[in-house]
Amino acid sequence: MSLGTPFMSTARYSRPRALLHWGSALVILWATVTGFANALLDVPAALSEAIGFINVSLTALLIPFFVLRIGYALAQPGPDDIAHGNGLGQFLAKAGHLALYIATALVLATGVLMMDRPIDLFGLATLPQPFAEPVLIEFFNSSHRLFCVVLALLVAGHIGAVVFHQLRGHAVLDRMKP
Repeated sequence: MSLGTPFMSTARYSRPRALLHWGSALVILWATVTGFANALLDVPAALSEAIGFINVSLTALLIPFFVLRIGYALAQPGPDDIAHGNGLGQFLAKAGHLALYIATALVLATGVLMMDRPIDLFGLATLPQPFAEPVLIEFFNSSHRLFCVVLALLVAGHIGAVVFHQLRGHAVLDRMKP
C-alpha cells in the first residue's frame, strides 16, 4: 500500500461522541483565542471584562460536559483507526489525544482554582471562590497560563494532523461528523 493511498477505516464516531467533541472544540477554541487576545493585546477594559466573564462561565459549564466526554470515550471507544499506519504513528495519535485530554483537564481545573472571586455562570448560578489565600490563587493562575500555552500547542498540532491526513486522502473529518 503506498503512503498516499487512503487506508483508513470508514467507520464513524457515534453522534453523541461527535457532538461532545465539536462542542468541546468550539468552547476551547473560543476561550483560547479570546483568552490569549485578552492577555496579549491592549483590549479596552469593558471588552476585557466581558471576555473574562464569558470565558469563566463557558469553561466552568464545560467541566461537566468534559467529564461526560471522558466517560463516554471510555465506555464507547471510537472506531478502529489504521490511518496512522505503523505502530509509531498509532502510538503518537493515541499519545496526542491523551495529552489533549490531560491538558484540557489541567486548564479547566486551574481555571477554577485561580479564581479570586465567586464564579458567575452567566448570572444563572454562582459557585463559591475555591481559595481565599493569595499565594494559592497566584500559583494556580501561573499554572493556568502555562497549561493554556500547552493546550494551545496541542490543539494546533491536532488541527495540523487533521489537515495532514485530509491532504493525504484520509477522510478523518468524515468520521467525526455528528
